[in-house]
Amino acid sequence: MELLTLARNVGILHRQTQTYIAAIGSTLDISFSECILLMNIYGNEGITQEELSALLFIDKAATARSLQSLEKKGVIRRETKNEDRRAKKLFVTDKGTEFQAYFFKRLEAWEKVTTGGMDKEAKDQVFKGLQRMAEQSMRADLSDCQQSKEEGHKYAIEPETE
Repeated sequence: MELLTLARNVGILHRQTQTYIAAIGSTLDISFSECILLMNIYGNEGITQEELSALLFIDKAATARSLQSLEKKGVIRRETKNEDRRAKKLFVTDKGTEFQAYFFKRLEAWEKVTTGGMDKEAKDQVFKGLQRMAEQSMRADLSDCQQSKEEGHKYAIEPETE
């Protein structure tokens, strides 16, 4: 039941954070997906589309669509790499830079809401724990979920843990 509680709480936090980010982005005509990409380009100028997709664990096609929209809005620019004409490096425009302070100020406010009453040590522990869980989930072999019938289970299998 502990895992069920964790899943429920992570789901609530995810949905509320997504709603919050979508709301702050909507004032600038930027969608939730575009906000996430833009905020990650801020700290990684010159990153390629493919690297950004891998960093965020997002489908390449979805990344390309959102980046195209951000480019049309004048928030980012894409430059072709000399050595690989297919790879596009991402940079924030002056207009995109104007949004940066607003986004980070609003994200700091959301962090205060979600971590209210927690001391620095508790926040650090939660953030490190969530980071570790995310990293481990990205390395998980999800093909095990497909083996349920071969292993004799009618609906599901027990995942292997390390």
